[in-house]
Amino acid sequence: NGLGSASITKGTPAVKNRLCQPPSVPALLTPALPPRGDLPVPSLASPLSLATLASVSSPAGASLVGLNPSTGPEQPPLPGSHHLAVDEKILNRLFWYFSACEKCVLAQVCKAWRRVLYQPKFWVGLTPVLHTKELYNVLPGGEKEFVSLQGFAVRGFDGFCLVGVSDLDICEFIDNYPLSKKGVKSMSLKRSTITDAGLEVGGWARGGWGHPCWAGGSPLSGCNDFTEAGLWSSLNARITSLSVSDCINVADDAIAAISQLLPNLAELNLQAYHVTDTALAYFTAKQGYTTHTLRLNSCWEITNHGVVNMVHSLPNLSVLSLSGCSKVTDDGVELVAENLRKLRSLDLSWCPRITDMALEYIACDLHKLEELVLDR
Repeated sequence: NGLGSASITKGTPAVKNRLCQPPSVPALLTPALPPRGDLPVPSLASPLSLATLASVSSPAGASLVGLNPSTGPEQPPLPGSHHLAVDEKILNRLFWYFSACEKCVLAQVCKAWRRVLYQPKFWVGLTPVLHTKELYNVLPGGEKEFVSLQGFAVRGFDGFCLVGVSDLDICEFIDNYPLSKKGVKSMSLKRSTITDAGLEVGGWARGGWGHPCWAGGSPLSGCNDFTEAGLWSSLNARITSLSVSDCINVADDAIAAISQLLPNLAELNLQAYHVTDTALAYFTAKQGYTTHTLRLNSCWEITNHGVVNMVHSLPNLSVLSLSGCSKVTDDGVELVAENLRKLRSLDLSWCPRITDMALEYIACDLHKLEELVLDR
């Protein structure tokens, strides 16, 4: 209620009454401004004046944007401040100081701010996450209408993460996103009921996307309704990075599809409970040169025999993770140390059969190693 400070003490009623008196310190809350359509919106970040950002000096006594003087009457807005607030040259410099969430809010201030903020340069490296319930608007009659994705297209988003979607949702997304046929480089699907038909319908096998699904390390996670047949029909040779995790039907046949269809594969991240040693022998000779990163997380069926197949199939690995591969022992680590001399990162976390002997093998042979993970 405006108290600068307060404390609870034992004392006389007079002392207690003084606690309820207005504080001598001025309140920190800024008084409400009168409704003015020409006032600039307060800054959400550092208190830089628009005049400073425009590389011009501020008039004497001018207050910073969004801040009121601590004393004296309210100052009128600077002459021409409305024009500064919508000057695109100034805004193009100002908006770099805000986070992505703040930019989403600022884009709702006015059309001029939205026009500047919707330039693709402000959204590079960001991936929109869309849940299935956010893809539809409910009409008065109870019917559903797919939302407009034009705002995403204007900002040039080339990757999406779709959560909880079905085959029909994928079809609707392809039909409604203006850049789906030529501008989407990655598609992440999480906890979705997509089937083999859904993987194929996007035209990934026929090159319908500008770049294939899952390129750039985007994951296919928690999708339990597709099989290796869906991978055979959807993967194509342009994919260089693939991540598949917690998909119950991924087994050795799925790894066979990956190895046969992705000759340029550089990075594979795999969490699959039913992949065995046999799958690690499927990688081709070309992948032996191109693949530099392999992460096998919680692949419980992988043993030292699988490590033998891996070091012969992929001799140029620089990043290897065997995290959660609980059947790998010191002998498997010895094989890794003797054959994968280019390793710079090795993850042996949650491998309970690893002992001090494995660390000796690593110290003797992996001279280029920069990172070793032994977490439990």
